[in-house]
Amino acid sequence: MNSPANGPKATVERYLRAIADRDAATVLELLADDVEFRIAGDHPVSGTWKGRDAVVGGFLLPLGELFDPDAGYTIEVRSMIADGEQVAVECLSRSVTKDKVPYENAIVSVYTVADGRITRMHEYFDTAYFTKTLAAR
Repeated sequence: MNSPANGPKATVERYLRAIADRDAATVLELLADDVEFRIAGDHPVSGTWKGRDAVVGGFLLPLGELFDPDAGYTIEVRSMIADGEQVAVECLSRSVTKDKVPYENAIVSVYTVADGRITRMHEYFDTAYFTKTLAAR
């Protein structure tokens, strides 16, 4: 049985810290081999990726390339609700684009966690703002 210290909520918290810290090793450790990410919308990083390599190569790396690698990246969690294997997160993501434009977007993500690893993530955010600020550059 999962305790709060190693349950789904703790796994997602650790994942979000690793994303903000750009800690690739921890991100990879927390993704199941058969993980599935789905990003809603109609923009360059929307879609569905299945498998760790596809998630990293098709979503995480291309997304990371849109931001200034020397700028900080923060994820301010506003709420997190865990129910069994499901964890819903409302957060505010802040950084600077590679073109030095401030970026701030509200995000809601729903994760599924099994055996300490993320097996599914579905994310929603303001795609018009994302496209205007990041993808259209």
